[in-house]
Amino acid sequence: MQNLDRTLMTAIDLNPAGPGAFVAPQSRSARAANWFFAEKERLFWFLQISGWLGFFIFHVLAVSSLVAGWTPQSVAYSIAMSIVGLLTTSIVLRPIYRFARRQHPAALLLIAISTTAAATVAMSLAKLQTFILIFGEEWILNRGADLGSMNILMLIRPDLPPNFFLLMSWGGFYFGINYYLKLRDESERALMSARLADQAQLKMLRYQLNPHFLFNTLNAISTLVLEKDGKQANQMLTKLSAFLRYSLDSDPLLKTSLAEELRALQLYLDIEKTRFADRLKITLDVDDDILDARVPSLILQPAIENAIKYAIARMETGGEIGIVAKRDGDMLRFEVWDNGPSAPENPEALLQDAKTGVGLVNMRERLAHLYGARQSFTLSRRAPQGLAVTMRIPLEFTAQL
Repeated sequence: MQNLDRTLMTAIDLNPAGPGAFVAPQSRSARAANWFFAEKERLFWFLQISGWLGFFIFHVLAVSSLVAGWTPQSVAYSIAMSIVGLLTTSIVLRPIYRFARRQHPAALLLIAISTTAAATVAMSLAKLQTFILIFGEEWILNRGADLGSMNILMLIRPDLPPNFFLLMSWGGFYFGINYYLKLRDESERALMSARLADQAQLKMLRYQLNPHFLFNTLNAISTLVLEKDGKQANQMLTKLSAFLRYSLDSDPLLKTSLAEELRALQLYLDIEKTRFADRLKITLDVDDDILDARVPSLILQPAIENAIKYAIARMETGGEIGIVAKRDGDMLRFEVWDNGPSAPENPEALLQDAKTGVGLVNMRERLAHLYGARQSFTLSRRAPQGLAVTMRIPLEFTAQL
C-alpha cells in the first residue's frame, strides 16, 4: 500500500498532456475512397471522361480497324463518335435523368426509356452525318444501295440497336452509381446520428452527479458555519467548487491522465473525509508507471460514492475503501473495494436495483460506449465482507494519441 497523500501529490506534480481520446487513423485507401466519393460532380466527370476514353479505344481497335482499316479517317471517326457520346450523355441525358430520379419509379422508367430512345435516334443521325463528312458521300450512296433505300431512317437503322444498347448501359451505370451514393449518404447520416446519440448519452451519463452528495456537502458546510468553524467551512467550499469545476469542464468524450483523475478524486475524498472524519479510511495501491495512462474522466468516482453511501455511512465505527490501479499486460485494471456489510450474495443484482445501482450502471454503460468489447466490468463479494468493483480497459498513453 502507498500513502494516499504522497501518491496524490506526486500525481499533482505531473504535467500530463491535454486530454484526448485515442482515435485510430484512417488507412490511406479509406481516405482516398472518401475523397473520391465526397464530391459527386468530380466523380461524375472522372467516370464520364474515363468511360468515353475507353469507348474510343474500343472503337478504334474493334470497329474502325475492321471496317475502314487503320487510316486517319477511321481514327478521326472514332474520336468524333466518342465526343458525340460524351456530349449526348452529359448535355441531354444527364439533366433529364436528374429530373427523372425525383419522380415515381414508374414515371422514372418511362422517362428514361423514352429519353434514351430519342437520344439513340439523335446519336445515330449525328453518326451518319459524321461518317459523310469524314468518308464522303460515296459511302452513303453505297449504304443506300445495299439497303435498297435512301430514306434517312433506313440509313440509320443498322446503328439504332448498338447505340440504344450503349446509351441504356450508360443510363444503367448512371442510376446505379447514384443509387449507391444515395445509400452511402443515408448510411453516413445514420452513423452520424448514432454517433451523436452516443455522445449525448455519454454526456448524460457523465454529468449525472448524485444530488445526495451535493446536499450532504452543503449541509456539512452549513454545520461548520453554525459551529463558527469558518476556516474549515471555507476549505470545504473551495474543494467542492474545484471538484464541480473539474466535473463540469472535463469532456466525457475525451480522456485525462490517471494523475489528473487521482487529483480530482483527492478533492472528492477530502470533502467526504470532512464529513466522516476518522470513520473513513482510504488505502491506495497504484503503479507509478501508469500515472500517465489515459482514462475516462471521473470514471472511478461513482464507485467510491456508492461505497461511501452504502457501506461507510451505515457503519457506526466507519470503514475502509481501497482504490487499486494496476497494469495487466496491455490492459489497465481498476478496483474499488470496501469492507461494508451490505454486499448481497449476488453482487450483479445491484445493477438491477433502481436505487443502489444507478452509479454502477452508468459506469458500465460509459465503458461500453467508449471501449466496446475491449473492456470488462464486474462486481464481486470480498471476504469476509464487502464489495469490489473491478474494471479493465485498454492501456493507452499520451504517445498513442
